Amino acid sequence: MVEVKNLSLQLVGKDIFTDVNFKLERGDKIGIIGGAGSGKSSLLDIIAGRLMPTTGEIKVEGEVFTVTGNISADFSELRMAEMSAIEKLKRTMRGLKVEEIILLLDEPTKNLDSDGVQWLINFLRENKNLTTIISGSDRYFIYSVCKNIIRLGGENLNKIDFPTDAEHFEPTDLTAPVALQVEELLKVRDGETIFKHINFTIRQGQKVAFVGKNKIGKERLLKDLFSSFEEGKTAGGGVHGEVHFGKNIKVAYMPRVFTATAAKSELERLQSSGANFLILDSPTACLDLPMIEALEYGLKNFPGTILFADDDRTFVTSVANRIMDIAPSGTVDRICTYEDFLANETVLQQIKEKYNSK
Repeated sequence: MVEVKNLSLQLVGKDIFTDVNFKLERGDKIGIIGGAGSGKSSLLDIIAGRLMPTTGEIKVEGEVFTVTGNISADFSELRMAEMSAIEKLKRTMRGLKVEEIILLLDEPTKNLDSDGVQWLINFLRENKNLTTIISGSDRYFIYSVCKNIIRLGGENLNKIDFPTDAEHFEPTDLTAPVALQVEELLKVRDGETIFKHINFTIRQGQKVAFVGKNKIGKERLLKDLFSSFEEGKTAGGGVHGEVHFGKNIKVAYMPRVFTATAAKSELERLQSSGANFLILDSPTACLDLPMIEALEYGLKNFPGTILFADDDRTFVTSVANRIMDIAPSGTVDRICTYEDFLANETVLQQIKEKYNSK
């Protein structure tokens, strides 16, 4: 169906990738990963006939159909313009001739929430005869769908360390000093309750991921906790309740940023802060895969305490040793991995009750 031999691409005198080889039969699914500029999208363009390789051979049998994570709306159709990302994707995928086409997916999960990602995983698994080539950095999605992975750009060469003199504690060590304690936090904005009944104690060495559908709640809680530390108040940032940081705690905060340059600048600032408590809002949002992997490794080896929220499921699974769903009406909290949290029926029922509670 698709056969690539010794493919290379050079643009403006620069080698983008060299010696790429793979072969797909009907129904095969392959993932292409790599950092920014490694040529992932360019490889898809070559397969689709939109770009000529510098050297090598490529043979494609069948019609190529491309879908990107930025599905544009046809503004001649108001309904399409108002659709969510997953609704647009479902409409785009409707009626595909799965027995005949070769589907190219370029960052397909870019604008999808966790339910949308799971729908696409199920769609590709169920359509066993749909030949698919996926380019992206969502490792959870790609690993869930593809048996074979091609990595462009070589191995990760980045290194991110967070120096601190913090003592190492296991997440289950209840004798570890308290790093943060909050009681009955309440946040209301424009008459809408963002979160309420937020109560938890975090001990040194715990790496806590805020998860769940309450996106605004997670973002505001992270920011408000840092405001409480920075302002030296029991509660800061307009949040009501009690916030108490432990002795000798030094906090560094990374807000959500929207460019790779800003993300790297923030990470450099964190690395030089000497903090033993990190608060991170969507740290992987603007990073390419090698930088995400470097950050992941650095945080896993960080002996201090971490609070963070992020959409990269593989990143959350790798870093966090405690998971907390920040629902509008409280928390569901477990010291466990993210995968164990999602597989726990009791946890899922508690989450359902929290989101349905007024």
